[in-house]
Amino acid sequence: MGPGLLLLALISAAPSLGAASPQAVRNMAPKPFANGQGGPEIPPEIMSPFKRQDNAAKKAESVFEKMGFADVRRMAIKQSQEPGHAHMFNGFRLAGDFLHLASFVFLLLQFHRAKSCTGISLKSQELYLIVFLTRYMDIFWNFISLYNTMMKLLFISTTVYVIYMMREQLRMTRTAEPNGVKYSAAMIGGAILLALVYNDRIPDGSYFSAFTEIAWTFSIYLEAVAIVPQMEVLARAKVIKNLTANYIFALGAYRVFYLLNYAYRFSVDPVSSREFFIKAVGAIVQTGLYARFFMMYLDSKKQQGVSADVIINPKGIV
Repeated sequence: MGPGLLLLALISAAPSLGAASPQAVRNMAPKPFANGQGGPEIPPEIMSPFKRQDNAAKKAESVFEKMGFADVRRMAIKQSQEPGHAHMFNGFRLAGDFLHLASFVFLLLQFHRAKSCTGISLKSQELYLIVFLTRYMDIFWNFISLYNTMMKLLFISTTVYVIYMMREQLRMTRTAEPNGVKYSAAMIGGAILLALVYNDRIPDGSYFSAFTEIAWTFSIYLEAVAIVPQMEVLARAKVIKNLTANYIFALGAYRVFYLLNYAYRFSVDPVSSREFFIKAVGAIVQTGLYARFFMMYLDSKKQQGVSADVIINPKGIV
């Protein structure tokens, strides 16, 4: 028997061999998994906890989306890839950062050598801590570089240490600040109001991104005037100790170089005009508050030497 006749015989004999009906074939097919893939059926009592977890995860994701936290990762990626970061670490910025660090060195040397914090405003230090905490909250999601992150941590931790020493170890030598609370409240309130009125937030952004932008703007406005309690303390003194004077001078010089940094960045990077205006105005106001002190500092050093104390002009600092 040839192959063709054999095949014909098998086909004709199929009904007599008990071929399965269509219903039987459907019953023999494997049951799908709960996710739609082929496989044995899983009992509902086993799948129920997983379904509840999946629903809870979807609800949590929806809540985070509404709150804006889902934008955090997108914000970090966007900010790290922005062309505006291309010239972030220029010579003016680095000079400003190291002058800022030098100001901390002079301040801590004064504390440890003299065992005194006389002439230093505690209120100014507390305002600076508020500045750093509100400006650097993005440290948890916006990684730009190791240098940038380390500087943020260093500024925060050093300011906390300075406040601790003034409140605990050196509290008996602290200079009285009769107007400190009044000045601090006025400056914080004013900075909040200005930040709400004029900021750099994106109109169609999430609530979270709006909050971080307003907090950053608030820190710029507050830093511009945070030195006022310190200047008020110096204005009541006749002589400023050398290390204290060096601290104030380095702190002011840091803002001068940051102002140059802002101008340079605006000329070479696609920085928004609103952001530049906020930064520049803050730096100009703060630099202006140091102007008379700079003149007295340089005059005293010129006449008496670099290690001399600074004599205060009878007209005061500001």
